[in-house]
Amino acid sequence: MKKTLTFYSILFILFVVLQRGVGALTKVVLANSITPYEYGIITLVAISLPGMFQLVSTLNFFYILSHAGEGKNYFGSAVAFSLLVTTLLAIILLIYNKEFFNYLNLPMERWELLYIVIISSLLFISITVVFQGLFKGLRIYSMPGIIMTLPSLFRLAVVFILVYILNINSFAIVILIFALSNAIPLVYISLSERFRSYISMIRPINIPSKRMFVFGASLFIVGSFSSMGQYIIKIVLSHDLGVVWQGYYDVSLTIASVLLFSVGTMSYVSVPEATNPNKNTIYEKGGLGDVTRGLFSLLVFLIIILYFYADYIVVKFFSEDYILASEYVFILAIGYLFNFIQIFLANLNLSFTKNAKDYISLTIRSFFLLPLFFFLTRFLINFFEGYGYGNGFVGAYISYTALLSLYTLLTIHYSSDLSPLKILLHRIDRLITSLTVTFLFLYYIDPPVLIGIITSAALFTLLVISSGYLSKTMFLEIIRGSKPSLQ
Repeated sequence: MKKTLTFYSILFILFVVLQRGVGALTKVVLANSITPYEYGIITLVAISLPGMFQLVSTLNFFYILSHAGEGKNYFGSAVAFSLLVTTLLAIILLIYNKEFFNYLNLPMERWELLYIVIISSLLFISITVVFQGLFKGLRIYSMPGIIMTLPSLFRLAVVFILVYILNINSFAIVILIFALSNAIPLVYISLSERFRSYISMIRPINIPSKRMFVFGASLFIVGSFSSMGQYIIKIVLSHDLGVVWQGYYDVSLTIASVLLFSVGTMSYVSVPEATNPNKNTIYEKGGLGDVTRGLFSLLVFLIIILYFYADYIVVKFFSEDYILASEYVFILAIGYLFNFIQIFLANLNLSFTKNAKDYISLTIRSFFLLPLFFFLTRFLINFFEGYGYGNGFVGAYISYTALLSLYTLLTIHYSSDLSPLKILLHRIDRLITSLTVTFLFLYYIDPPVLIGIITSAALFTLLVISSGYLSKTMFLEIIRGSKPSLQ
């Protein structure tokens, strides 16, 4: 029996939990075995910079490939484009290495090592992302989650062995492990009898049609807007305040990444389901509408948890040295709330529309707002520093959330179809009531952390089901289902 969308959504959440959880544990091991300065370098060079460059090397091909009808036809083009852009970026970075590393306050005496880490990570990540897009478009929902999780598992295992068993804290070895871990998904695909056959789809190389290109470009800018904003803010922090403060911000993002369980899963399933020829499945019982409300309720509950326990989580896992990272996590959480609404509305509008002007309009607005992450962040850092808020670190958090809020409002204003909002707003008063009761419970009872998380989760779940905001049948569909359209 084929499983429902609810089942695959929960499965993807479990993969995200595993990936983010393992990734967070790896950072915890690092934070407790190296200095905050080295931590800042590793997270910037081995994670953030390759991730930022990957957005250029894969561009909109991930979203073109995610189209359930036509995406697979452009797999060869996506691979060729990624290899070409990665080569060009490697040449440019090699030529301007001094200017690049000096701007980010990275140690020039290690630039060769850092260069190798950036380029090798970029190459492996780019090809892996192309495969993820292919499997997503084919609606093989389990595979992208698997290959997304493998690098994190490899890093944790090797770093743990190095640090706690072999007592090796070599900065060079650790950062190279981070780079090589990105090749593990490609090794897995090559060795798998079931999935290596998809490598043959690299031929022929087809050029996307104009409609498919603008479709992918619009989804790319919508899906990557938040990530690009975070990367830009990290660059500003590294340049203006130093790489250590970039490390603090990375810890904040690591803690707030629990919210990606909801945001990432919604973004992951919405496009394939919306581009499915049978549009009515979105509104069917257990379809995208029900799943989205479930993910939205999970998001608001996790925001409550971060509000009460962010400082405890940071100190418990990262040590007192990183306590500054917990002060403004709640501001980031509000940004993720707006991000969820914006992505859901934009994804469905872009999937439904046949008018290329709608794609272009959203893309132009997004590109207009992106530079503000740089300029507004720098302005707010200086502004808050001038008013006595330390070195203005809080300005980075306010900049992120303010721009996501503005982006959401503009998307609502210019959307031709607001019916997706009706999905989220359906019985929203019951969700707000459940949220309020749970918040007051934690605020006045103030239970110990573990007990508070467990009891509030049980209370919130009971409230959203008993109030009718979510159907209890959704929870049964986690372990069983019968929708024949899913693989």
